[in-house]
Amino acid sequence: MAESAVRFGILANAMPQKMWTADEQGNVNYLNNQWFEYTHKSFDDLKDLGWEKIIHPGDWRHNEQTWLHSINTGENFELEHRFLSYDGTYHWHLSRGVAQKDENGKVVMWIGTHTDIDEQKKKEQRKDEFISIASHEMKTPLTTAKAYLQLLELSVDNENESSTLYAKKASVAVNRLNELINELLDVSKIQNGKLAYNITTFNFDDLVNNTIENMLHSSPKHSIIKTGLLQQEITGDKDRLQQVLINLLSNAIKYSPQAEKVFIDVQQEKGEIKVAIKDNGIGIPARHLEKIFDRYYRVEEHAIQFQGLGIGLYISYEIIQRHHGKLCVESEPGKGSTFYFTLPVTK
Repeated sequence: MAESAVRFGILANAMPQKMWTADEQGNVNYLNNQWFEYTHKSFDDLKDLGWEKIIHPGDWRHNEQTWLHSINTGENFELEHRFLSYDGTYHWHLSRGVAQKDENGKVVMWIGTHTDIDEQKKKEQRKDEFISIASHEMKTPLTTAKAYLQLLELSVDNENESSTLYAKKASVAVNRLNELINELLDVSKIQNGKLAYNITTFNFDDLVNNTIENMLHSSPKHSIIKTGLLQQEITGDKDRLQQVLINLLSNAIKYSPQAEKVFIDVQQEKGEIKVAIKDNGIGIPARHLEKIFDRYYRVEEHAIQFQGLGIGLYISYEIIQRHHGKLCVESEPGKGSTFYFTLPVTK
């Protein structure tokens, strides 16, 4: 037993990550040397409430809630937060905690790691700032171009079919570019906690039917088959939820070029609405499913064939989360994907 403990200590101290273990109640009983080098504090300084002193005040509440939830449920956790270094600066870390359980499923101890991702976060912040500024700068000339194209369509002689066609195609391209810029601005707002929501009470079934009708106009080659019916109204942001439906239906159509049918099922179960959007398209490999809702994430196998910025699902995930719902996916390569989300019926 003593020999195993020595080996564990040697392995833990050789790791680049900061590492800890705790008993089943969450009481920390081991920290590797990386903790002491990073904080210049002793084990006694860091255990118990010592953690509170080095976690950024803005991250502490979420950290505490996540940790208590794991202790009470035995579920593993993963979160990003900032730790105070000995030099007075905060560094972003990706923290993971894994419950070790006995044969009866009872937690016997916890093992956790903290990986410094500060440089990665700074690069993301610089990229977000650039995208936000560039999107705002493009918005004005794009609006002007859109207005002139509308005037051009009105002024073109109807008998000049080629000119009318070119003007309409240009308008479609400008509208698509406008959608991409709006998505980029939404990402920026999400990162800054400023994505606005206009909460009202409305008929969700009507929203689904209207969205399907609009999608069929833009994608006449596909048919969208709806099953289920909802009579009850819900409370939420109608436009944002329609944004989610449009994104999921657009993806289902885009990633099933050889299949003509997309299916959407709407049901109410135990006080919540469940919407499932299924396609018979190319599907998603299992290794990508955990990251599919990450910002800017794209499946590399499809990146060349299918255009996109990898932010539509990220925005949709945020909108559903803000409505206290869940967005998930099930998929198998070559057999299609099913994206489904839930929304609570109560206010």
